[in-house]
Amino acid sequence: MDIHEIDNLYQAKSLSSQKINKDNRFKQIFDQKLAGIHAATSQIPLDCKRDVLDQSDKILHLLDDYARELTDPAKTLKDIEPLVESIRNEVSLIEDEAAKKVYNDNELEKIIKDLTITANVAISKFHRGDYI
Repeated sequence: MDIHEIDNLYQAKSLSSQKINKDNRFKQIFDQKLAGIHAATSQIPLDCKRDVLDQSDKILHLLDDYARELTDPAKTLKDIEPLVESIRNEVSLIEDEAAKKVYNDNELEKIIKDLTITANVAISKFHRGDYI
């Protein structure tokens, strides 16, 4: 077995971990989707839409924090669990808010649905033990 190959694999993993810390991909994707929504054509009051979007932004920041903590070798899963529970609470809140406030806006409903699915998959993977 070649020890240098093992070292190269470790180097590649640490480089990908650094990339996650720098680029905030969840936030970038969210901002791109928001750019496609036209507030003027929506029938939802702007304040309601803003509340839902603010809640979405909060979840995205939590997901970025979660991704960053998963790549930190000093963090244990027990250390990360409170963050996962915060994500779960925020997702349940946004699902309730979206059901009440986001109606007749298919684009915003799709963003909320995609966001909640992404967050729920991350939560499920955490509890299933994918990161052990």
